[in-house]
Amino acid sequence: MGFLESIGFGSMFAKSTEVELPDAFPFMTLERDFVRMDMETIYARILTDVLERTQNISEKFKPLLWDNCLASEKSDGLVTLLVKAMIDKAELFIVFDPATLVVRKAKTEEMTQIKKDYLASGKSEVGVYLTFSNYRRTDMLKIYAALEYCAVAGLNKSMNLSTALQYKMGDLRKSVAAADAGAIADQAKAIAEALKKGKGALMDKEDTIEMAKPDLTATSAAMDFIAQKKSFYLGLPASYITGEAPKGLGDSGEGDSKAVERGLRGYYFSIIKPTVDALFGIKTDFETEDYGQISTALEVIKTFELVSDELVSPENKLIIVNRMLGFPDEEKGGEPATPITTPPRDVTGTAPA
Repeated sequence: MGFLESIGFGSMFAKSTEVELPDAFPFMTLERDFVRMDMETIYARILTDVLERTQNISEKFKPLLWDNCLASEKSDGLVTLLVKAMIDKAELFIVFDPATLVVRKAKTEEMTQIKKDYLASGKSEVGVYLTFSNYRRTDMLKIYAALEYCAVAGLNKSMNLSTALQYKMGDLRKSVAAADAGAIADQAKAIAEALKKGKGALMDKEDTIEMAKPDLTATSAAMDFIAQKKSFYLGLPASYITGEAPKGLGDSGEGDSKAVERGLRGYYFSIIKPTVDALFGIKTDFETEDYGQISTALEVIKTFELVSDELVSPENKLIIVNRMLGFPDEEKGGEPATPITTPPRDVTGTAPA
């Protein structure tokens, strides 16, 4: 065997045109598991943030929203039950037992009764019936989660390959005869062993020792693109998904905060409110965290105090102020404060009777 053949060239390509290299540094997680974990994490985070802004949930009900560490079939909290159904685009029947304070999936006979009740009246005393069979958002998110898997798997290979030393011998194929191939290979191994131990090695001045430098440009661009597409389908800003603060100069993040609130409000009215209200028999409200309008609203109130009712009616003033403060249009203002009256001062110095 000649030297070129010994290092991988020569007649190899003449014998077969189908050459398959082994998969270097395969990713430690299967694509199916990666996609599911990614979607479980992001759905759970969204529902958790929505519940943090949901008012009127009693303290005794709050532990039922989250998972617990008990080794039982009832360890999944309400959030996890919802997330799994959202990912699987499945029907979900939930039962709440007020005596034991347990939230669980309904049994077969309970599912039958709940479905029958919902077909008859749209509600059931046994439990809650939810369906995500038309939740097309999940299909699109799975596509981009799979693309993210490819990007992360490629990054894994690149970073692992960057740890390998590359010994580049000058004019290797021109200056080495096939008969001397064994000696050159032994010399290369000796240099590699010396470098591994941090020792010096004798090399030609044209020889170089390098490490692969991973190019993250393509990976970074791919991750940004995937985050933007996930942002579109989730209805939330990309910064919410990536966890990165806005990059604009002088950007206070107020725009992203408003976008997050708009997005979470949609999940509240479509998932959390109908589920929690029906399951626990309560009436919840969404609590805003957008207080950026308060200072502006106060200035509007001051201005309205100076504007005649002939130009803007009191009813319209109230509607405008309510909208700026996030109140319903029909919310009534408070009663005017009773003015404090003081007795007239006696300028004569005579003591009052």
